[in-house]
Amino acid sequence: MEIERKIETTLPLDILIKPIDNLDQDWIPFEQGPGIFLIPENHVAMVEIQNLHDDVVPTLVEEIADCSVLLELNLSENRNVGNEGMRWIKNLTYISRLNLSACGVNDRGLDWIIPMRNVTFLDLSYCTRITDIGIKKLDQMRSLEELYIRGIPRITHAAVKRIERRNLLIRR
Repeated sequence: MEIERKIETTLPLDILIKPIDNLDQDWIPFEQGPGIFLIPENHVAMVEIQNLHDDVVPTLVEEIADCSVLLELNLSENRNVGNEGMRWIKNLTYISRLNLSACGVNDRGLDWIIPMRNVTFLDLSYCTRITDIGIKKLDQMRSLEELYIRGIPRITHAAVKRIERRNLLIRR
């Protein structure tokens, strides 16, 4: 498999990087789109974007999907990204960390991200439209190691108990 390090974007996104041999290090600002960017060797990348809407998510995914060193996507606080946007996010097969905190997704939107086999970290904090039904679906994400569900009033303790397992850290 060839490693693709290039991100070519028309969107006003932020690219952050960190060394691949020190993933515990904080992300370092690298570049801001739009533009064409080459992620440095021996580094992984994260993309953050604000003021995003469902209708722009297909463009975002198309522009970053081939970057095999893209480890994380941060869509936090994009209230206008909901279920329709999630149908495209599933095409980001390389990412292992997905931050959807304070997005407009609900239980149906989770159906689109459940098949994402590489996701080990998922932040759904303050996605207030999610209920017990959606949280129970996350049990299918067997690679998931960390789940953040703070500020979601419609999730009960019983639903969280149903998805608990030894290798899953749940933060409420």
